[in-house]
Amino acid sequence: MHIGAPWAEILIVLAAYLVGGIPFGWILAKTFKGVDLRAVGSGTTGATNCSRLWKGTASFVMFLVVFVLDYGKGLFGALVSLDMAAWIGQRMGSTTDELTLQTACGMAAILGHMFTPYLRFRGGKGVATAFGVVTALAPLSMLWGLGAWGLLVGFTKYMSLGSMGAMVAIPLHHWLWRGEDAWKTYITVTVFLFLSAGVVVWRHRANILRILAGNERRVGEADQSL
Repeated sequence: MHIGAPWAEILIVLAAYLVGGIPFGWILAKTFKGVDLRAVGSGTTGATNCSRLWKGTASFVMFLVVFVLDYGKGLFGALVSLDMAAWIGQRMGSTTDELTLQTACGMAAILGHMFTPYLRFRGGKGVATAFGVVTALAPLSMLWGLGAWGLLVGFTKYMSLGSMGAMVAIPLHHWLWRGEDAWKTYITVTVFLFLSAGVVVWRHRANILRILAGNERRVGEADQSL
């Protein structure tokens, strides 16, 4: 079936957006607690807000479950799109190179998580899904991001600060590691990494204000809104 550009590209990017939009945190909270995550805590559908519905070890386990599922959306979107790009190029008439299409699908998965079409475009903050995409595109930089996340959360106990720090560390490491090639051979990935970092930080703007005001919730503290 020959569709041709740009419809072939639009279809695969749309598919990545719809997969990224699956609100795993909201589904689990609704199924096991009967709670709409949009109405409690931070109002987001990601791992952190979902885990606050449980206590102790169960909270940590639920955080990991939702994080892995959301991470998988990004990894799936980026990795599968690489194979799909080749298939589209052969069968449907795409003219976009594979890396560009892979990156576009990764960004679409992140935006799907943040603005899920299944919940009136209210979703999470995109960190776990972005980590999944980055693992496919820049795995070494992803490890540095995880290191930054661990250090910041360990020292400050702010999950939000760790998430933002990780997303900022990833493109900086990629730039330093690739050098001039970051803006030549790997320019598509470089632009994506900086753009995704900016989007994630923007989604945390309320957290930034709370950190500056000294009333951001730290890891382990009770959430009075639940």
